[in-house]
Amino acid sequence: MNLRLLLLLAALLAPVASAQTGDSANGLFLIASPGLADPNFRRSVVLVTQAADGSSVGFIVNRPGARSLAQILPENEVLKRFTEPLYLGGPVEAAGLFAVFRARDNPPGALRVLDDVSFALEPAVVEQLLHAPPQRVRFFNGYAGWAPGQLALELDRGGWFVLNADADSVFRQDMSTLWQELLLRVNAITASAPGQLSGVSSDTPSRARRVSHGFGR
Repeated sequence: MNLRLLLLLAALLAPVASAQTGDSANGLFLIASPGLADPNFRRSVVLVTQAADGSSVGFIVNRPGARSLAQILPENEVLKRFTEPLYLGGPVEAAGLFAVFRARDNPPGALRVLDDVSFALEPAVVEQLLHAPPQRVRFFNGYAGWAPGQLALELDRGGWFVLNADADSVFRQDMSTLWQELLLRVNAITASAPGQLSGVSSDTPSRARRVSHGFGR
């Protein structure tokens, strides 16, 4: 595992004292393992980061819904421009409206995930995006959330693989093969450098061992 990814994972799983601020970026992709049985996350790719309270929060990026905001509320003038499918972001607050967007500046209340990608979890931020959308914005019903320590446990059990996240994958149009493509990337990395992904020395910190075990299975 390269140093940057290890540091990002350590930050993601760190206690509350190390939780990110709104403007820092530590986003990663969680790729569901083929054996993950939870129907909420089967064959999912989750863009995940750490919230201010030390919990982990993210959105399933490869699960578009059947209708767009424009189709759901066709008489609403504000929503007519949003013709892209409304994505199903996760089981938490599944009826709520949230967004992932790409912008150089991170507005107050938004959670920075990647260099120019942010989460809009607060209603005021979502409303701002509806009225003045940036060049790239994707709206979601619901999001994924883990209490402090919960994601580390799931990684321990081998439920997820972890990769660096990138904005192009988050906002690509065809999501039908994203999970398979990222899983192939994980398998290629594991095959080319198995010791770096699944083998760690005995003096590696316990947090890194948890991450490596979840990543390498």
